[in-house]
Amino acid sequence: MCGINGIVGFVDRDVAKQKIVAMNNCMQHRGPDDEGIFVDDKIALGHRRLSIIDLSSAGHQPMISFDKRYQIVYNGELYNYKELKFELKRVVAGSTQQTYLFQTNTDTEVIIAAYARWGKNCLAHLNGMFAFAIWDTQNKTLFIARDRLGIKPLYYFYVNGIFAFSSEIRSLLASESIPKKIDENSLVDYLRYQTVHAPNTIVKGIKILMPGNFIEIKNEELALENYWDLVKNITPLSKEKSYQEVCKEVNQKLTQAVEDRLVADVPFGAFLSGGIDSSAIVGLISKVSSEKIKTFSVTFNEG
Repeated sequence: MCGINGIVGFVDRDVAKQKIVAMNNCMQHRGPDDEGIFVDDKIALGHRRLSIIDLSSAGHQPMISFDKRYQIVYNGELYNYKELKFELKRVVAGSTQQTYLFQTNTDTEVIIAAYARWGKNCLAHLNGMFAFAIWDTQNKTLFIARDRLGIKPLYYFYVNGIFAFSSEIRSLLASESIPKKIDENSLVDYLRYQTVHAPNTIVKGIKILMPGNFIEIKNEELALENYWDLVKNITPLSKEKSYQEVCKEVNQKLTQAVEDRLVADVPFGAFLSGGIDSSAIVGLISKVSSEKIKTFSVTFNEG
């Protein structure tokens, strides 16, 4: 878990820096290992880091691309970053595309390289959970994206020409750029359903970026677009298969998914909730891991 922040629209760099520092400080609990900020004309980015892959200082964020064009803040894990890195290193015959010169072993830099090559279409190549923002210093464009299922959070507001985003609502409020007012419609939602339906939040003016969506901001114009939808990606292929074949394929896919998520440069464990899902995942971890798995559970002294 890391934390990302950003704010666009302030001409005064000192004001932008003051606000991004306040937003960063509000999310210290999300990233105790490192912190950083980037401030440029009308843009400020902030990051709190919890180190998972490449624990060295090379993983410091905001991270700049080798050609100094892109700045990124990123929260998440990219499960296919090694495969993507290999692909991005290859020189395609007949292509004028510049080969990206990697400076670190992080998955963060792989996202920069993917965006440098494919632009917004890089999202079709990413397998993981993520929320990230990339600032193009050449085109003065901010690109923000959230993973397909919305595992990593990302909130934003756009008020009076000021756009801000963060991993948490409290950080957006810490910028003091939006009034702390309850959204009355969201309050009705909460009282009726005990939740506020996305993209709305309990705070008026603050939205959550929906899963499988991205935002592009250029020339003070905001474009919101959906790049992936679960319903549109459902296929009827399993209808032609037997029950045994379906079970086998589910087992294979779940095993592969679990194995992909074990890539880390730090120890990992599993939280057992008492249900069949967490127990099945721990069973598969034991199957593919060469080390003994540490498990955790929370119990209460109740009948």
